[in-house]
Amino acid sequence: MYTQALLALPLVGFVVTIVLQGTARRSPAILKTWALLAFVAMAAVATLAFPEIGDTYTGPMVFGSSLSIGLTDLSWWFVMMIAGITVLTSFFTLGALRDTGTYPMYYGWLFLKVFGMLGLVMSRDLLTFFIMWEIMSWATYFVMQQGKEEGREAALGYLVYAIVAGMVLLGGVLFIHQSAGSFEFAVITAYMAKAEFGILLASVLLVLVPFLIEAAVYPAHGWLPSAYASSETSMTAYLSSISTRMGLFGLILFVFSVFGLKAIDRIGISAHLNLRTILLVLAALTAVLPTYTALFQHDAKRLLTWHSIGQGGYMLLGLATASTLGTAGGLMHIFNYMTYVALIIFSIAAVEYRTGTTNLNKLGGLIVKQPVAFLGMLFGIIGLAGIPPMNGFVSKWFIYRSLILGGYPFIALAAFIATVGTIMSVYKLIHNTFLGQLPERYNDVKEVGLLMQLPIWILMGVVFTTGVFPGLILQWIAKIQVGMGIVPIAWTLGGVAREAGDLNMMVVTAVFMATFAVGAIIFFIGGKRRIVSQYDNYAAGHFLNKDVPYNFNYNFYSAFDHIFEKLYHDAPVQTAIRNLGRFVRMVADYVRRFFTGQINTYAAYYVAAVIIALAILKEIP
Repeated sequence: MYTQALLALPLVGFVVTIVLQGTARRSPAILKTWALLAFVAMAAVATLAFPEIGDTYTGPMVFGSSLSIGLTDLSWWFVMMIAGITVLTSFFTLGALRDTGTYPMYYGWLFLKVFGMLGLVMSRDLLTFFIMWEIMSWATYFVMQQGKEEGREAALGYLVYAIVAGMVLLGGVLFIHQSAGSFEFAVITAYMAKAEFGILLASVLLVLVPFLIEAAVYPAHGWLPSAYASSETSMTAYLSSISTRMGLFGLILFVFSVFGLKAIDRIGISAHLNLRTILLVLAALTAVLPTYTALFQHDAKRLLTWHSIGQGGYMLLGLATASTLGTAGGLMHIFNYMTYVALIIFSIAAVEYRTGTTNLNKLGGLIVKQPVAFLGMLFGIIGLAGIPPMNGFVSKWFIYRSLILGGYPFIALAAFIATVGTIMSVYKLIHNTFLGQLPERYNDVKEVGLLMQLPIWILMGVVFTTGVFPGLILQWIAKIQVGMGIVPIAWTLGGVAREAGDLNMMVVTAVFMATFAVGAIIFFIGGKRRIVSQYDNYAAGHFLNKDVPYNFNYNFYSAFDHIFEKLYHDAPVQTAIRNLGRFVRMVADYVRRFFTGQINTYAAYYVAAVIIALAILKEIP
């Protein structure tokens, strides 16, 4: 009952939003309030659906097969993440989305996207999965189109990748159905366990490649930065936090359940060179290369979207180990990243709301004007960098340890190198936004209202609490691992038991708190400080004034730019993508000439098509 209602609510929301469009232009608050109430109801229904885990519900017949949905431990985990971040995003936009006229169908397409994602994770057969995948993909494209011209152009880049992924997945669906004789997951699992190697290989590649594209795994990652960064900022937070992880959900579902890990491990030359090894290498490249590309971004949103790719590499690293610690780390990192990237981008959105820009070269010193946004970003970047006591440290610790114990020292080294790049880039982010010299044009800037502050405070609490008490999350991850055929992690409230690594985040946090306490005592018993204006200062004997930009802000890390520019400007993959884009544009410009807009031309086309069709049919015996 609740499972079916969970799908019905966003679909009803989409229809009602269309009906309310006329009213919304006169009174945007009506549409915003409706969306928030509908998403809160959806989250409540998702919670109530918990007892229905394990049940399957059959829907209408399509192509002779019944569509079916149901909840598993894994799907309920994703349902709750989707519902939670949707509610927070909707609440944040109550204050952040000033002009719904600029984003006329923002909530409508968001409802449809949520419908697609929920249907995707609750699918219990291959046909339902594909239909929901396409609904999700097209809704994502229309969501990205809302807003400025830049967003509409970037959405086309996503659409190209989405169409390619969809067509490949369709080929996989048809091939598997032709081979196994059914769309049902259980039948496919039984068939793949005994399938010939060629059939297994073709099935796995046709299905996994679209997931890797959706997850923006290197080298199929080029679509993400522009597409996400060009969207409205609260939508950037939403897309970065949960949308891209639908590809990882598909990978988890098919690798560990539909195909099965034993069947997957048959694909390879040896135990050391197989499909999972290839996934580990791709994951390592995904973690390292986009992370260091983020160093040289001068827009806060674009910097975070590159990290959205890099952090997905960590998730895939953990999952590809197929070990207890690794899969726990990968699954937990999906949740952790969702919380702290949304927190960071909400903080960026708060800054943009007051300053009108996300350009890191034009910001600085805003800590005195927007302390809540500063705290939100501080908590978020500590989690992103994988530093205790925030939750990002726990999942990364699991991933590092699983790689070392699993015999992948060079892959582990790549993960460590990626972390160094993460720390460097998030320092740039917070430094250029909040620290140093405050430009005079921001003297009148103030903190955002409570409607926009509340999601920031909530996410700060989640990032910190699940970092200190990771057992709150690990207890559910252990259940998911059982369904994946993985030995469940021996969790404790503070982390993991001694036999699994002996991590107790309550002790780690206590040590950190004690260190901060000692520092605070030294600070307060020291000499009294005197707060002076930023211009009551001098350097090299000269007084500084507003005309002297004495804060090193512009082109941060420019000293490293010449070292890495080949990596992100002239990389073979990027060059190939640009050349492909030029070719597609050239072909499209040529084909466009055939569409003249004249009825006589189209009539001639129709007559020619009929003549050709008759000639062909005549030759067919």
